[in-house]
Amino acid sequence: MPIMAGIKGSAAPGRAVTLAVMGGALLTFSDAGLKWLSGELAPGQIMFLRGVIGGLMVIAITAATRGAGALHPKSLTIHGLRGAISILATFTYLLGIPDVPLAMATAILFASPILMTALAPFFIGEDVGWRRWSAVGAGFVGVLIIIRPTGSGLEWAVLFILAAAFGEAVRDLITRGASGRETTHSILFTMMLFMAGSGLVLPPYDWPDMAALHWTVMIGATAIWTTAHVFLIEAFRFGEAALLAPFKYCNLFFATILGFVIWGNLPDAWIWTGSAVIVASGLYILHREVLRRAPVTALDPVRDDPELEKEPEPAPKSDQETEPK
Repeated sequence: MPIMAGIKGSAAPGRAVTLAVMGGALLTFSDAGLKWLSGELAPGQIMFLRGVIGGLMVIAITAATRGAGALHPKSLTIHGLRGAISILATFTYLLGIPDVPLAMATAILFASPILMTALAPFFIGEDVGWRRWSAVGAGFVGVLIIIRPTGSGLEWAVLFILAAAFGEAVRDLITRGASGRETTHSILFTMMLFMAGSGLVLPPYDWPDMAALHWTVMIGATAIWTTAHVFLIEAFRFGEAALLAPFKYCNLFFATILGFVIWGNLPDAWIWTGSAVIVASGLYILHREVLRRAPVTALDPVRDDPELEKEPEPAPKSDQETEPK
């Protein structure tokens, strides 16, 4: 059963794209703040403070827009699993990002949608045809081009970022397989609670003293992150996922600018090449997903595809359609 009924058409595509690009840009600014903080503070310290500050912000936003009832979780199992995976993704990202250029880290995180496709059969029983498996393989080749295994110490930091991408993919699959009854506010709030709690127990335990600049960046990065998610949520109210998904790759442009302005780093040819392979793979997977879910009619040119020669059988209303093979 799908999580929720998808939006049929885009009510305001221009507004949706604008909100999605703005949300992606703000997320990149937040990541830049985390990269700087991770070189100054302990990972657990960052996670605890981000969880507390972000949790208070979510409470304030929810109280002003939906009421306190929107914070109440309905499935503790779903929230618990999602919170645990979010901890893994955030902790590994904080371990790797101090030594990885921002643009490179952003490009590696593009592997998350590809990992979602690879893991979907095992987590939610979704059928993946050979065409999408081929795109998954190409996406991993793109990751290898970016990493360029050479035996250097950078590889370990890059592997932490890749682990964060894996965590993001599993987190999104858990959300995708949920009942759809949970509010965005409750999901964000419980994630902040898990973040704050885990920050107290994760090593190292010797937290450095914080200067005024640390507090400023921490509060600012958390506020930007929360605002970004509000923009992204609103974007999906006005536009379909298929319309907005390609604009996620604009984040590499913002990461390149910030990486150069703050740290003087520019992506080399290997990063651009690997990113192009990953983006192409992700867009092809999105293309196959659109075809898989589109109704097949006599006037549909997709019927010329050998994969779709067989007349589809009507699926039960409670089941997802599977990809034609």
